Amino acid sequence: MKLWRVTSFGLVFVVVVLIWIFVIGISSNQPGSFFNKGHNAVWIGHKWVDTEMSDSTIQKLVNNFRQNQIDTVFVHVGPLEEDGTIDPEIYKYALDFIDTARIFDEDIEYQAWLGQIRSKIDLSNPEVRHNVANVSMIMSQMVGFDGIHFDVEPVWDGDSDFIRTLKEAKEVIPSDKKISVALAEYIPGSLIWFIEEIWPLENYNSEVNYENVADYADQIVVMVYDLGIEEDWKYHWIVQEETIRVTDLLPDKEVFIAIPAYEDEKEGFHPEVENVKNGLIGIIKGLNNFRSNENSFAGVAIYPYWEIDDSEWEVYNDLWLK
Repeated sequence: MKLWRVTSFGLVFVVVVLIWIFVIGISSNQPGSFFNKGHNAVWIGHKWVDTEMSDSTIQKLVNNFRQNQIDTVFVHVGPLEEDGTIDPEIYKYALDFIDTARIFDEDIEYQAWLGQIRSKIDLSNPEVRHNVANVSMIMSQMVGFDGIHFDVEPVWDGDSDFIRTLKEAKEVIPSDKKISVALAEYIPGSLIWFIEEIWPLENYNSEVNYENVADYADQIVVMVYDLGIEEDWKYHWIVQEETIRVTDLLPDKEVFIAIPAYEDEKEGFHPEVENVKNGLIGIIKGLNNFRSNENSFAGVAIYPYWEIDDSEWEVYNDLWLK
């Protein structure tokens, strides 16, 4: 009887340890600076390409990037029109901006940010996809961007037309230029199966879409915001799990975890919870967990640059740079 109890206790102990290791995970307690590679990103607004900026204004912008260890910049050049084109008139200063910015720091990469609401662009139309690929070619070859950043929302597991769009863009841009894609938060397929037994989902990004996108993208940017979270600890946990799971899922890609700096009061977003501080806390917790893949983690991406105030830069500096 005593031997049975000892054996049972041993089995329970092993199960608990395995759950702790593979589900909860063993964690260290390193600061953000331990994981920061100086490879962070921001999205900047359209004014930098449709308005003529002075050299000193651009220099100030670049200096701020350098000071905050930002080397990847998504520059808004769109949005894409319904037919997949962009009027050159609305990005007429893009070449001047990039050339001037590189004078002050040639190591920062600028990607052409192509965005649109998915319902406004019919990617099943071959002509539309051809036009998007053509815009990608113009931006990467003629204007001189270092890559193309796609932010088409929402895309989902079964959105094969979006995958075709990435494939066609990949075929026409230079091999040394990157394709970057912003995706909604990752939801494991097993969890989706469970949720749909209770509440059908309209669209989602499981490992299916993440891996399909990764076939053509060099960088994956996980947008962990607009979640309607009302408690700090829940947002910390979700950002932590996204950091762990996506870096582990895509070991051969650059994974950016994107957190919000905007404060729009709207349904499904609570800026007092979803913000730079709480986002960074979640990322750091995720990277401290042994289940994450530090090698595929590229850095933090903050949306948008134009709404980051001094207090947020201070938080970023304290939690991520120091």
